[in-house]
Amino acid sequence: MDSNPYQPLVNLLSNILEAYTTAFFIFDERNRRLNLAAMQSLSKFIPPRISLPLEGSGIISQVLKAGQSIHLDKLHEATSSIPLTLPFYREGESHIKGLYAVPVAGGSGILYVDTKYGWGFNDKQQKWIKEFAELLGGLLKSREAQGRNKNYARMFEVLNRLDEVAFKGCALDSYCGMFTTEWSQILGMDYGFLVLKGPEKKNYRLLGCTANAPRGLVDQSFPAKQGLVGWVLQNQKNLLIIRLNPDTPDHYLFSPGENLPHHGTVWGMRGQTSLGYELGLVFLSREVIEWNPESERAVGHAFHFLLLLLEQIYYKEENEALHSYDICTGLFSAPAFESRVEGLFHASMQSNAPFALGLIQFEPWQILATKVLPKKIRQLQCELATSLCNALPAGVLVGQLAQNRFGVLFAETTVQEAESILAELADFGKTALKGVKGIKLHPYISSAGFPQDAAKIEELWPLVSQRLFSAFGLKPERTVS
Repeated sequence: MDSNPYQPLVNLLSNILEAYTTAFFIFDERNRRLNLAAMQSLSKFIPPRISLPLEGSGIISQVLKAGQSIHLDKLHEATSSIPLTLPFYREGESHIKGLYAVPVAGGSGILYVDTKYGWGFNDKQQKWIKEFAELLGGLLKSREAQGRNKNYARMFEVLNRLDEVAFKGCALDSYCGMFTTEWSQILGMDYGFLVLKGPEKKNYRLLGCTANAPRGLVDQSFPAKQGLVGWVLQNQKNLLIIRLNPDTPDHYLFSPGENLPHHGTVWGMRGQTSLGYELGLVFLSREVIEWNPESERAVGHAFHFLLLLLEQIYYKEENEALHSYDICTGLFSAPAFESRVEGLFHASMQSNAPFALGLIQFEPWQILATKVLPKKIRQLQCELATSLCNALPAGVLVGQLAQNRFGVLFAETTVQEAESILAELADFGKTALKGVKGIKLHPYISSAGFPQDAAKIEELWPLVSQRLFSAFGLKPERTVS
């Protein structure tokens, strides 16, 4: 069976009419060209592949523009300049006695027939040509519908697959890489990039891209005022350039020296979450492609879902942050700190690395309520938290376990090393109460660690708490209430 579905009809019509040339052209509306879809000819001058600009296709362009058939039964004058009249012929073609051209499917194509055996075509032959044009039109529409249905099925499959992955809790970077890859294939593009710009930020970074993207782009940030990606973010508009011009200095995506083609098609769109994060989605092809608005709408729908997904992730992070940090001091909250202690305990068991947990509690604390306002107590908490973090080495985690109790977590540190550091805090807090007479705070400190003191997390917390209570039994500097 002929792989070209139009060719059998063209062959049959040509044989019935004993035509010299029978040709079926399909109109490319975006590029305004007539592309040869099927042909049978006795001519030695017609090339196997023909793509004619509409404005330079001679007589047949008039058929498309007027939307009416053309029948010429004498072509003496036309054959003297045959390439201008019928540009698919070359100089030397002659003795064409008549031609008939009819629009197909309302201007979606043109059926052309000519002859050297008689002057034009009689009424019966014209009727046959029109009937074959209707058959070709029906086949053309059917093929277009099949193509659309196939494309719809592919898009629906991608949307379902992305939804399924999203609801399984896929990591954001993996999801974004999958997103750009799937839609690049649907659009027929070679590269896909998803970029993120934070609130009030002047730069953006790659959130996901197709696997063939230059690795040098992945870990960089780029000015939002630079390149075509920056243009999409800055102007808050979609961008479609069918044919990039390599000689135009600003026809690049990220930076002038990027290792990307600058002569194909580029398309981009932009969105923003309610938290102020801006997202840019940009696709690039090496060659100029025929753009499909239906695919564009499908990508827009998926992009909207991605924005909602990103918004959900950032709201979740905001919510976790609110629960992870003490609202007054900004230190880890008690549950968050306990979670990190447990995580480090299990990691240390696997790697056999030591770690130590310390507690610092300031007393007398409750008596402050009899001396100062609550807001002053909160201010004191913040001052203690800030100065404590400044006094401890970098990498030490601090948690707010109660108003006057702090947890200190030392990774890859023995209990002895931790006690040496904590001992330097013996006088910590004594001078914190400026302007509050009659009260001096004293820090009570305890520590315990793995593997020296505890082999289970269930043993660690009770032990370090017992040691803290034992420290209360020591006689601190006398305080005046």
